[in-house]
Amino acid sequence: MPSDYITINALTKELNSILSLGKIDKVVMPEKDEVVLAIRANNQTYALAISCNASNPRMHITHQKKLNPLVAPAFCMHLRKHLVNGNITSIHTINEDRIISIDVLTKNEMRDEVTYKLIIEMMGRYSNIIVVNQNDTITDALKQVPFDVMTKRTLVPGAKYLVPEQTKITLSNTEAIETLFRNYIGTSISQMLSNNISGIAKSTAIEIVEFAGIEDAKQNLSDEDIKSLIKALNIFENIYNTKYYAPCTSITNDISQDYYVCKYKDITEYKSFKTLNEAIEDCLAKKDEVFRQQERTKYLTKAYNSYLSKCKKKLEKVTQRFSEAQTKETYRIYGELIISNIYKINKGDTKATVTNYYDENQADVTIKLDETLSPQQNAQAYFKKYNKLKHSEEVSIEQMEELENDIEYLKSIEPYILMAKTPQEILDVQKELESIGALKSTTQKKGAKKEKETPPLTYLCDDFVILVGKNNLQNDKITFKIANGGDMWLHTKTFHGSHTVIITEGREIPNNVLQTACEICAAYSNCGDETKVEVDYTFRKNVKRHPNKKPGMVLYEVYQTAVVSPNKHENLLQK
Repeated sequence: MPSDYITINALTKELNSILSLGKIDKVVMPEKDEVVLAIRANNQTYALAISCNASNPRMHITHQKKLNPLVAPAFCMHLRKHLVNGNITSIHTINEDRIISIDVLTKNEMRDEVTYKLIIEMMGRYSNIIVVNQNDTITDALKQVPFDVMTKRTLVPGAKYLVPEQTKITLSNTEAIETLFRNYIGTSISQMLSNNISGIAKSTAIEIVEFAGIEDAKQNLSDEDIKSLIKALNIFENIYNTKYYAPCTSITNDISQDYYVCKYKDITEYKSFKTLNEAIEDCLAKKDEVFRQQERTKYLTKAYNSYLSKCKKKLEKVTQRFSEAQTKETYRIYGELIISNIYKINKGDTKATVTNYYDENQADVTIKLDETLSPQQNAQAYFKKYNKLKHSEEVSIEQMEELENDIEYLKSIEPYILMAKTPQEILDVQKELESIGALKSTTQKKGAKKEKETPPLTYLCDDFVILVGKNNLQNDKITFKIANGGDMWLHTKTFHGSHTVIITEGREIPNNVLQTACEICAAYSNCGDETKVEVDYTFRKNVKRHPNKKPGMVLYEVYQTAVVSPNKHENLLQK
């Protein structure tokens, strides 16, 4: 993704044209590394999202709404203190690098006008958001760094803000760029550009060479070539608001992958946007949502995988013990044969060869003996081993059944970890994992405010309400507490997933409603990339609780099956 100086420079110019002179009304921090500024400009309110996440640094106007923490972080309070009610005077890049400055004119406690800079460094793992006053002194930083050997900077309140050292040629240094081109003897012009000139990603460098009309593998550059390359560099640096400016994203399977300031020649499929902000949001918002969900539920996934592995290892040991117990009859027969031939065996014998009358062919069998025991005691030792294995077999059968049920139930929780988004939904799954011992129980403090239960997903299709459980506790609720016997109950045949209920109110269900409910049911299962999924449906009165009494586990025998393609039908989802 070319999130380089070329792209960021165009982005800042676009943001400056939209937000300059705008007033900052509100500051929130929905994530620990993300700030959202509510800015009033041109009689509209814009939400500017700024993220310094190491994997996904970004800045753009967003329409995505996130839940904010009940208690604002200290950095958020600092921003509110110094930036709220301030006016944005300029948004621009610093040092021709991936650094953006939002200059804000505001008033201090003495009502004097002062300028603060909100500096956003979009540099991978070194990304940061820093507040700097008019004396270039850092007042706070989201990621405070006492001293970094790599950047050779200190980012703590009270320190002087220094921009990262520039080690490459900047685009404004035309003389140095011309010298670089004249000294070029190589096999890739684009590689030379990205290696030596600041703020040019490899994909952008390839596009610049293509735009200049020069073969990338050319070994020597003529004066005309150099002139064309410098012109192309200048056009790309100042591409915003020119005829070449055409924000877009490259797409794969209708999903935006990367964003660009114009249509790069190597993009086979693309999606055009009016603004670069829209392209960035379309490309990164969904990725950010998936990443955040994974981050929030990481501890649940870890606990789930750990407990599943533990159960599987236990089952493996119990199964092995069960297999060993299958030899029990041999020890009983040995005991019987010793008793039958006791007159032939003496104390001190180490073995006894006798006729095995349990064998069809009456073949001889050699039985090992303990020379320190009498024949009677040897027989009792074999009977004791037989009884021990018999008991082990009975216990193993019970344990195998219990462990198989536990594993089956545990697998039913997996889709709900992926579905959990809000803090309460995550807490619901956490409680379920705690109830089976996969997570250490976190006892609620006495007098603490009880969390509200989250409702199941509710769909409305042709006046029929369709309910979908978001975890096993909700599955239990909609199946056995909300649904009546005449309501329709659905579940995927071979995959773990949500219970789905169509509330009929005594009405006959149209085929299109049943089809839609089946598609929704399939979508909320762990069917993966399956395009055709079998969904069982039956009246709720035919569904019984499983004998193990685990939430969400049911039994049913009377049912019909439909084969459908998974579809969440989000347009029917009631907010």
